Amino acid sequence: MSGQERQKGLTVLKNRTIAEKLGSVMFAGLMVLTAGVAVGAAPASAATSCNAWLAEKEVAGLNQFRAAAVCTDIDSNVRVRVVLDRESASDYYSPWITIENKAYYTDWATCPAGCDASLQVRQL
Repeated sequence: MSGQERQKGLTVLKNRTIAEKLGSVMFAGLMVLTAGVAVGAAPASAATSCNAWLAEKEVAGLNQFRAAAVCTDIDSNVRVRVVLDRESASDYYSPWITIENKAYYTDWATCPAGCDASLQVRQL
């Protein structure tokens, strides 16, 4: 899937709102009939809507970056955090986003090989 990676049961969504990305890969109202029992499978994060971006500043002649995100809606069955994806280096993570309409940030870091901001979503 373009812009989506699987890592240890976590979904990393790159540069798109969660609702927009999940809306393109999941669908509501799916009914699965198994042995006469109906099980409804609705989108797990249909109500989650977040945006992530990359912030940059110069310190002592070096460009530093951090990832930021704001969620306007967070579905009760997911956890979301913002990730500073650093090429050829360890990624940085924000705390889990628990308050809607509040900005969350990773720590500042240099990205010699490049970096990007993404959202990590964990199903509960």
